[in-house]
Amino acid sequence: MRSLTGFSWCGALAMLALSTGCSNGQSLSEKYPTQWKTCNALFGAENMESLQAVIDSGDLKFSNSALSVDQLMKGLTREAIDPYDEIRGFKEYETCGLSGNGRFTAMARWAADSLKSVQTNTERWQRATADVYVADPSSVGGDVDLVFRCAIKGASGQAQVLLEARVSAPNSPRVSEAFHKQLAVKLARTLRDELSCTNEPDIPDRLDVDG
Repeated sequence: MRSLTGFSWCGALAMLALSTGCSNGQSLSEKYPTQWKTCNALFGAENMESLQAVIDSGDLKFSNSALSVDQLMKGLTREAIDPYDEIRGFKEYETCGLSGNGRFTAMARWAADSLKSVQTNTERWQRATADVYVADPSSVGGDVDLVFRCAIKGASGQAQVLLEARVSAPNSPRVSEAFHKQLAVKLARTLRDELSCTNEPDIPDRLDVDG
């Protein structure tokens, strides 16, 4: 397997993590079928194999509540179409959580910040493409946090057009910066495609920012 994490993880180690991820003998896919399917759908099976190899332990488990991709997309779409609730705001969805020898978490939500505030807050947000802005890692505790414009069909009065994807991962050197960013890119692209953003936002392969 091509190393994505800064270590030379062999395929056998990754498959061992997949097949024996629970201390009671059940595999992760058997004990957490919904989380398993959702994480693999959002991040890709190869990325999840590499990630599980990094944080494998005797008690490797999914730590997030069961949330299917369909439920996630319906929730985000509903929030875009329905009138904005100023009291409750937007819901934060924990899309994937994996814990063991380290912890990985990922979330998605409609951003609290407006496009204008993101564009003007250059100390926090840096532009990657015309549609994507990336937060300074020091401002979000080392997480990879990005927002991108996503217009939803039928949401003429959409309260917010910025969708946020945020990924935290075990600290380097166990997870390289490149792999950490790759996970965020994959999540953002999957959200874009599943939601069918009508503006077709350009999410780059690399999260380099404009100078």
